[in-house]
Amino acid sequence: MTAAAIEPALDVRAVWQRWRAPLSVAAFLVFVALILAIVGSPATGRPLDPGDPSAAGGRALAQLVRERGVTVVPVHAVKGAPPDSSTTVFVPDPASLARTELRSLAAGGATLVVIAPSDRELEALDVVATPLPDGIQQDKQPPACDFPAASVAGAVRFEGATYAAPAARQQCYRNGVDAGLFVYDTGHGRVVVLGSGRTFSNEWLGDEGDAALGLGLLSASPRLLWVVPRPPTQAPADRRSKGLLALLPDRVLWATLQLLLAVVVLALWRARRIGPVVPEPLPVVVRATETVEGRARLLRAARARDTAASALRAAAAERMRDRLGLASDTTPEAVVESVARRSKWRAADVLQTLYGPPPEGDSQLLRLSRDLDQLDRAVRSGP
Repeated sequence: MTAAAIEPALDVRAVWQRWRAPLSVAAFLVFVALILAIVGSPATGRPLDPGDPSAAGGRALAQLVRERGVTVVPVHAVKGAPPDSSTTVFVPDPASLARTELRSLAAGGATLVVIAPSDRELEALDVVATPLPDGIQQDKQPPACDFPAASVAGAVRFEGATYAAPAARQQCYRNGVDAGLFVYDTGHGRVVVLGSGRTFSNEWLGDEGDAALGLGLLSASPRLLWVVPRPPTQAPADRRSKGLLALLPDRVLWATLQLLLAVVVLALWRARRIGPVVPEPLPVVVRATETVEGRARLLRAARARDTAASALRAAAAERMRDRLGLASDTTPEAVVESVARRSKWRAADVLQTLYGPPPEGDSQLLRLSRDLDQLDRAVRSGP
C-alpha cells in the first residue's frame, strides 16, 4: 500500500470570508472612479455650434444674428467656390479644418471671423501673427481701440489667447503689447481674429458687451456662412489626430492611477512570504492501484507515451536486477546479458524490450507492456 495526498474540497465560504474585504475595497474604488469620470466629463455639445443650446453652444448668437435680417447658413463641409466679398464667414473651430479648406475660405475675398486660431491656422490664412497661450482671463476687458464692432460693444468677458500682430490694421482688448482681437488684411480679404471662444457662447452672451460684439462682427454682411465645428473623430487629414488617452477626461486617468496604486498596496498587504516546506502526515491512505491508475490517466490525457514507456521499462529493469542480484549502476549491456541468460530470450529481443525506442502509438505501448510482463515472468521462472 502506498500513501498519497488528496486535495481537500474547495471551501467557497472560507474563500469568500478571506477575500470579501479586498473585493469590497476594489469595488468601492471602481465606483468612485466612475463617479469622478462622469462628473468630470465635458459637455457633449460642440463649442459655438449654431444649433447647440448648451452652455458652450452658439444657438443664442445665431438667433440674434437672424433677427437682424442676416441669412445664417450652417456649413458642414467647405467645398465649391470660395465666398465673395458680400459674405461673412464665421469659423468658431479652425483647428477642425484642413489647410486647403482654410485657404479656400480666405481666397474669395469674404470677411473671415476666426476664433482662437493657432500657428497652423494663421499660416494657412496667410495671417502674420504669433499666438500667446497665456492670454487674458478677466471678466471685463475694455476694447481700447477704435474698431467699430469693439468700440460699440465696449467691455466684454474675455478668456483666451492673445496675439502679437504688429502688421494688423486694428488691435483691441490688449494685454500689454498683444491683443485679444485684431483685424488683418491679407490682400484677398479681411480676417478678424478673436482669442476668446467663450465670449460668444450661450453661457456668456448675456454678460457685458458680448452680444453686441458678436452682432457687430457677424451682422456686417447680409449673408453669414457659419462653419459648424466638427467632432474630434473627424479631425482633418493634415492635422495630427488625438489618441484615445487624449480624448479621455483628465479625471479618468487620475482615477485609474489611484486605483492601480490601491491595488498594488492591497497586493503588498495581502501577500504571504513563502517559507520552508513543512512535512505533514497524510490525511488518508490511498491504495497503490488507485495511484497508478490516476497517474496513467494523466499520462494518457497528455499523450506522454514516451514517459509512460520509460516508467514501465525502469520499473521492470529494477525488478529484474533485484532478482538477478545486480547492482543499480549495472550497465545496460550487462543487464541484457544476464536477463537473456536467465529468461532464455534472445539478447536482441531483451535489448529491444528494455532499452528500445519509445512507442509511436497506443497499440505499441500496450504491446510493450505485455512484452515487459512476459519477460518479467520468464526471469522469475528461469533456473
